[in-house]
Formats: sequence, structure tokens, C-alpha cells
Amino acid sequence: MTNRRALAGIDLAAWLTIGVVGLLVQLWLLYLNPISPLLHAMGFLSIVMVLAFLRYAPRSLPPGASQRVPWYDWLLAAASLVLLVHANLDYAQYVRRAAIPRPPDVWIGLVFVVLLLEAGRRAMGWILPLIGIAAMAYALSGFILPESWDFGPTLSLRRVVGTLTMTELGLFSEPTQVALRWIFLFVAFGQALALIGGDVFFERISIRVAGHLRGGPAYISVISSALFGTVSGSNVANVMMGGQVTIPLMARVGYGRTRAAAIEAVASTGGALTPPVMGAGALIMAELANVPYAGIVASAVLPAILFYIAVTAYVYGATVRLGIGAGEMTEATPAWRITLAYWPVLAGVVWLIWQIVDAYPLEHAALQATAIILVGGLLTSRASYTWPRTKEAMAGLIDGTLEIGLACAISGILVGVILVTGLGIELSSFVIGLGRTSLLLALIATMLVVILLGMAVPGIAAYIIAASVAAAPLAELGVPLLAAHMFIFYFSLFAGLTPPVALTAFAAAGIAGSDPFRTGFLATAIAAPAYLLAYFMVLQPQLLLLDGTASEIALGFVTAGIGVTAFGLGVAGAIFRPLGPWARAAMILAGVALVDAGLLTDLVGLATIAGVVALNRRGSRSQPA
Repeated sequence: MTNRRALAGIDLAAWLTIGVVGLLVQLWLLYLNPISPLLHAMGFLSIVMVLAFLRYAPRSLPPGASQRVPWYDWLLAAASLVLLVHANLDYAQYVRRAAIPRPPDVWIGLVFVVLLLEAGRRAMGWILPLIGIAAMAYALSGFILPESWDFGPTLSLRRVVGTLTMTELGLFSEPTQVALRWIFLFVAFGQALALIGGDVFFERISIRVAGHLRGGPAYISVISSALFGTVSGSNVANVMMGGQVTIPLMARVGYGRTRAAAIEAVASTGGALTPPVMGAGALIMAELANVPYAGIVASAVLPAILFYIAVTAYVYGATVRLGIGAGEMTEATPAWRITLAYWPVLAGVVWLIWQIVDAYPLEHAALQATAIILVGGLLTSRASYTWPRTKEAMAGLIDGTLEIGLACAISGILVGVILVTGLGIELSSFVIGLGRTSLLLALIATMLVVILLGMAVPGIAAYIIAASVAAAPLAELGVPLLAAHMFIFYFSLFAGLTPPVALTAFAAAGIAGSDPFRTGFLATAIAAPAYLLAYFMVLQPQLLLLDGTASEIALGFVTAGIGVTAFGLGVAGAIFRPLGPWARAAMILAGVALVDAGLLTDLVGLATIAGVVALNRRGSRSQPA
């Protein structure tokens, strides 16, 4: 059961109209008539909440239940606009009294926060709203609890609500600003690609490249996930798009349902780490780290390549260990003909990359690339522009925007509380204290916090919360700020593979019909080399192109590549033939040894890998065919 309504009739018409008009107004305010960022964010979030109350019921709908929007949800949707109307009555005075709000400001703002938490609960479940409630409770603890308890800050309700709803430090802070400026445009870009068959293009190219190889469906999963994820930026969407084809094929050729789902989940997670789009988190990273988006993209290239080297190493090892033969999938059409047939896809992606590299305003680049895809699609895929498909694309755009917008806004509650209470200073001191003992301890603690958050809340929210607390203290310990953000970003996505709440792995398990928890644990094992990669980025920042000469960058890339390959082969359990337990452990430890840039550890790691490979190769030659 789900609480997401299958809207129809007048409800669907109203929902689509509000959503499309709201997004068109966003474009108008972005390009033609800019207004105050606070007012703009307030309008954006208000419309998102209206759409959420119409889309999601307060509880799961049993089969056969009415999908109509009841009167009370229309009332809640209308109430979501009250703060926007109140602020617009005299906006100049409203902003001036943010430091000392009047009682109506406080109560209207408090109602807005409660409505936001309820909309978030409906769209994403209880956990993120509960974190927001806990943050509010902490901020108000001095106001609520007896003074003798001496717990938490001494802040009034007026101060907390005013900060959250009347300034750009809370609900309308950087995460929401990024969502309204950039993220919904990239969601539109992905929907435009899907409308004209971009997923089919990536799938056919992948089959052309890898369909004939041993374990071809698994390699197709890796390649198509990298290609589609490059522009979709969503690991779950990646699973649902490509996994429908690759998971059954992998299961049929011998990987089994659980392993097939786990491989697809891990490969799809890499899509959100792959330039040029890299998901909503990377757009927010550019704002939080104060780095141009082109710099984020450039820094992510080598780690993305290493991620797919690690996944490919596992797939190769698993293929050998399971004795899977040559693939049977073929694509007769030459790659150049496929590309020619889908030229708007390539044109849109190339234009987006070119504009990013040229430091063009990101929102303009995304909008132009979307226009190229849609106009080109009229020439190559006119049949795709049916009303049902167009309606599906518009619904996908609205759904994607409201989910991300709600996650960003509720995360903004934590951002505001951390700022207004000084909690960030205390948490930063804790991380720095660990780091003075050992940087590795600080990194491990940060990793665990991000994964725990990511199990409970969307990856983008986990990244925002953890980056607000941990990125600056890691930078104080000598970690480049961008490396700290990238480390947190990677683990916010890996949390989607980690049980007990592994959304990406569970989505793949749903397609495969496998046990979700077994799938999640196996996906975590497959992704273990990528966990190692995140530490490589911090301890060898030349992988992010942050420092070092060309030779140092090349050396770091090669040693990291060998390290994650060895780790992946060790996890898979085969090179030329199956590895024994000790050989597998040796390969994994050798991969870990290469994380440290020291000469001694590199030599020990390389020597161990060479020894295991030589022994495995000799054993495979002595075995009968």
C-alpha cells in the first residue's frame, strides 16, 4: 500500500495546472522578473506544499480506496499559502521586523512549519520530520524546560520561529535556494530525456558495447547506469529505468536474483556520482563549498572513473567465479547509426557539458539543453509526444521537484537551528577533537553519521545536514574543503545501499523479486571498494585535481585504480579462477594499503597483489579446461 494518490479527473487537472503554472512562474522569476530571494523561496515552497497535500494522503490507501482529494486536504493546501499572503501584505515591514517578530508573524510562521513537517511526513515518511521536530525541541528547550535543568540554549519561540520563517537562515536557506534555482531544471532535463527515449538510446549503446561479453548483462547494467545516471542524477530512478531490463537478464544468465539486484543498485548509485549532473547534492555542494559547479564536475571525473573500475572488477570476478559464459544480447545497428537516430540526446548532453565547462550560468545551461532535447525530439521522436506520455513527463517533473523541495526545506530547519543555537560549534569541536587524535577516526565518525542519517532520510537531506556540521571541522583538520564535501556526498549516496533502510537496494530487490535485506547487504559488500575510494579522495586529494603535478595526479590515479580493482576482485572472489579465503583477504588488505600515499604501503600492497595474481594465474593454467 502507498499513500500516493493516483489522481484522476478534476483532481489531476488541478494538480497538473498548479504544478505547471507554478514552475512557469519559477522560470519567469528566474529569468525575466527577479524578486527578493526570500520571497521567491517562500513562494516556491508554498506551491510545493500545496502540491504535496494534493498528491499524498495522510495514511496508506488500501486497495480499492477512493483516490479523490478530500476537502480537508484542499484546506491544508490552501493554508500552505497563508505565510506567503501574510508576508506580501507589507513585505518591506515584514523583513524589517524579522529580528523582533510580532505575535501574528510567530503564529503564522509556526503553522507553516507544522504544515511543512506534515507534508514531508506524507511524502518521505516520519524520520526526516522527526529530526526536524527534535531540532526545534532542542532550540526551544530553554523556553520549555525548567531553568534549573540548564539544558540547551535559552531561546524564545519568537526568536526561533522568526529565524526559520522570516530570514534566509532556516527554511529558505541555501538548500531551498538551490532547489528553486537549479534542481527543478535538472529534473526537467531528465524528464525531457526520458520523453524522447534517452533511456532506450543508452541501453542500445550499452548492448552494442558489452552484449557479447561473458556476463554481458552485468556489464550492460554498469555501462547503462553510468550513461543514464550521468544525466538523471538519481540512483533510484536509475534502478527503475535500467533495472527493468538488466536485472532479469543477469538473473537468467546465472548471477541469481539477489546478486543481479545488488549489482544494479551499486551501478545505479554511481550514476549520481558521475558528471555532468551528479544529482541534486552536487548542485547544493557548489553553494555550500563556494566552488563553481564546473569545479565540482572536474573534481568528480577521476573518482567516477575509479568507481566504475571498482564495480567492473567485481562483475568480472563474479563472472569468473560463477562460470558465466558469453552474453547472448546483440545490437545489430552500428553505434553511429544509433547515435544519429537519437542525436537530440547527445546534442543536449554535449551542450550542457560545454556550457558548464565554459562557466555559463547553470540554470541557463540546463534550460537550454532541455529545449534542445525537446525541439530535436520533434524531428526524431514525434510519436513520443502523445498526451499520455507528455502528462507522465509533467507529473514526473512535479513529483521530483516537490520531493526534493520538501527534503531541502526540512533540512533547512536543522541548518537554522544549528546556526541560531551554536550547536554547530559544539559538534565541530567534537569532530576536531577526534581529528587531533587521528584524522582517520574523524573520517570514520563522519562516515557513520552520514550513513545513519542516509538510512533514515533522503540522500540530499543527509548530505545537507552532515555537511553543515562536519565539512568545516574536517577542513580545519587540513582536509581540503571540497574533499570534505565530496567525502560526505559519497556516503550520503552509499547510505541507499546500507540496510536496514536501503532505498536503492530495496528498489532493485523489488524488480528482482529478491529478499530486500540480503540484497542490501550484498550491495554493501559490492560497494565496499567505493567506500575505500571515498577515503582515497581525502588522503590523496590529487584525485580531485585539487593539488599536485600531472605526474602526481597520474600516480595517485593509477595506485587508486589498482587498489579498488584488487579490493573488488577480493570481494568477488576470483581473478583467473576462484580465490581461496586467504587470497581474498590478501587482495582486500592490499587494496586498503594503497590508500595511504606512502611509498612503503604502496610497495607492500603492489607486491601482495602481484603475488596473488601470479599464483592464481599459475593455478588456472594447471586446471583442466
